[in-house]
Amino acid sequence: MKAAAMTKAQTTRYRWAVLLRVLMVTLGGYALTALACAVLAHALAAVGAMQRAPAVLLSTLVSFLLYTAVALWAFHVRNLLRVMAWMAGSAALLTAAL
Repeated sequence: MKAAAMTKAQTTRYRWAVLLRVLMVTLGGYALTALACAVLAHALAAVGAMQRAPAVLLSTLVSFLLYTAVALWAFHVRNLLRVMAWMAGSAALLTAAL
């Protein structure tokens, strides 16, 4: 939709949707990435694939890619509830794994 064709209510709703996505990516994406980083570091050290310090370093480097992917995906999906549900479900699984 063009900006001139949008009503004031549609413009307000659109701005709130963008703000919610930014907050979800900022807060939820950070929490999800931190959980994934911790789980990956513990898994690499527990399996014996790496010592603890290199495992933490590798998982931290992977977390930058994960956070970027989550941020891009959150703005790509049309349904805001789907993003929230996916992030909450993933966080619950990662918390259980930790």
